[in-house]
Amino acid sequence: MDEPVPHPPPALTERTAASDAALAARLACGEPGALDPLYRRHKGSVYRFALLWSGSAAVAADVTQDVFVHLLTRATDYDAARGPLAPWLLGIARNFVRRRTGTREVAEIDDTDAAAPRDLVTPESALLARIELESLRRAIAALPPHYRDVLVLVELAERSYAEVAAICGLELNTVRSRLFRARALLARWLALDAETPGARSSAA
Repeated sequence: MDEPVPHPPPALTERTAASDAALAARLACGEPGALDPLYRRHKGSVYRFALLWSGSAAVAADVTQDVFVHLLTRATDYDAARGPLAPWLLGIARNFVRRRTGTREVAEIDDTDAAAPRDLVTPESALLARIELESLRRAIAALPPHYRDVLVLVELAERSYAEVAAICGLELNTVRSRLFRARALLARWLALDAETPGARSSAA
């Protein structure tokens, strides 16, 4: 996860942002047909974020629907002058997924020594790749919510630190600190999950 994340060329990013802003403006002016290209362009990233955050395909599907219904009905809330549409949509998704999972914002705590979750179990008959993917999803879902936010947004949704700070309402240094702790917890829990159930239970 320490390797740099590839980003699209700046010119392409700027054109996409300009197109998004224009479509969002049309949507805000009462043109519902402008939603379809925005949905096709951003549904994948919204769904992946919600899936990795919640660990549930059903929740991810519901959150994705919620996000684009919100965009359709509240497009006037989006201000292109404050940033691109994609991070704004992920911020809305973050709010919806927290609401659907009953997760509340909590105060910053130092839980780098927190016990590993005990239910990181995958079917023995599954293929290795599926086991690893399921272990990753469960480990991410087991992270404290404030760590999960930054890990999913930076590492998996490919958002910059500045975008994550804006989405979560954090300082840049807090984003960096939480990401460091999230990576450490995730690595430990994945290592424990790779051990035998007996060893994992003892460690927990």
